[in-house]
Amino acid sequence: TMSILLETTFGDLVLDLDIKGSPSLSKNILKLAKARYYTNTLLYNVLPGKYCQMGDPKGDGTGGCSIYGLIDAYQSVDDSVGRSRQQQPPDVTTSQRRFLQSQGRLLSSNELNQKGVVVAMEMGNVPHTIGSQFLITLSENNGLSDLAYGKNNSTGIEGEGNNNSVRYFSLGTVAEDTQNILSKLNRAYCDDDGRPFADIRIQRALVIYDPFEDDPAGMDDLLRSRGVTIDTSNNNKIGDDDLIEGYPLAPRSPKYEKPPEEVVS
Repeated sequence: TMSILLETTFGDLVLDLDIKGSPSLSKNILKLAKARYYTNTLLYNVLPGKYCQMGDPKGDGTGGCSIYGLIDAYQSVDDSVGRSRQQQPPDVTTSQRRFLQSQGRLLSSNELNQKGVVVAMEMGNVPHTIGSQFLITLSENNGLSDLAYGKNNSTGIEGEGNNNSVRYFSLGTVAEDTQNILSKLNRAYCDDDGRPFADIRIQRALVIYDPFEDDPAGMDDLLRSRGVTIDTSNNNKIGDDDLIEGYPLAPRSPKYEKPPEEVVS
């Protein structure tokens, strides 16, 4: 089932999330998209022929949080201070729920070698540090399998990799790429650190279908704080004529501005 539409600088990508294999990770990214957490965030690391990384409002790979950490951060703000959240966002690093437990389906070696795989990452390879960041593979034989299981392991079974193996969890796959976004990313010019010279961003992440009817506690307050309004009409269409959003329909996003957390120039 198609779950999320990414509107990027290069065009649109539709992601089919692995709801059965990684339900908690899928729910997290769906609710973050509903809260417009990905609006205008950078694709901060693009390695042509390998993969691209995104989902960090700071834009340097050190930021981001889970939906629960985001809710906690906004709840901790004292409204009497009267500060603008758009100018000075709450500090997500103080929440004990900033990251999710690494509970999901580990990707096999064969899966990692495929193009268009959406992967949940542990920050700095530290266990149980999955937040909002994820990567998408840009080609086959992209090197992730070697990192996860070692060059000499073709089985792709957990525990049979190298001692310092990286764990990659399934978030889903790219279901639609009619505008050849992955191919365009493979041709992107980047510096030695993988930073594209062009300004490539997720302009919006829209929820197409959310099977998790129950929102986390505090979600309604979070949406109000972030200026997100849910459009409950039944006539919203995005993309192709036959692609109609399920519930919740696409909220009207805040203005397209750089995330206030962004630290890159």
